[in-house]
Amino acid sequence: MFVAEFGCGRMRYEIRIAGLGGQGIVLLGVVLAKAIASNEKLHVVQTQSYGPESRGGAVRADLIVSNEPVDYPKVRQADVLVAMSQSAFDAYLSNLKETGTAIIDPSLVTPETERSDITVKEVDATKKAAEFGKGLLANMIMLGALHDHIINLASKESIIKALKETVPDENLSDDVKAVEAGWKLGVERKWPRSSSNRK
Repeated sequence: MFVAEFGCGRMRYEIRIAGLGGQGIVLLGVVLAKAIASNEKLHVVQTQSYGPESRGGAVRADLIVSNEPVDYPKVRQADVLVAMSQSAFDAYLSNLKETGTAIIDPSLVTPETERSDITVKEVDATKKAAEFGKGLLANMIMLGALHDHIINLASKESIIKALKETVPDENLSDDVKAVEAGWKLGVERKWPRSSSNRK
């Protein structure tokens, strides 16, 4: 969880969100970046990368947050890795810093790792989205659940406001409900620290 107080030295916080085309990874990153940008004390840069396939290929969205202008817009070592596919987890775990946190969707990712210096947390966004009858809402559920890691970066209200500025009106109601469900899921879920392979 990010708990640094603003104004107390230089702060740089790196978030990588990765998965597959069609999961709404970039939308998740864009909405989160807009929400963080509403905090006048912070600077945020969001970049994205796509694989050659339009659907089903690798996709990632990176956010750099700082209390000073961002001098380098790429993730060096992520504080948080959000992995919504097995390939994303496998590809980017090595870029997660010591004491960093990997947040995975256990319906999509088996977090097998020898690393004992990180925390692995689970948000079953896919399962929760199925309860809505709309699998495409998994990204918004994950967005809501991320609040434990953006507690000093963005409020729920700023996330909802960013959604209203970004998504079409016909999707807004479902997206807001999904964020609310993810927010509650994040509060209720107990996430253990990983010290060895998790089978």
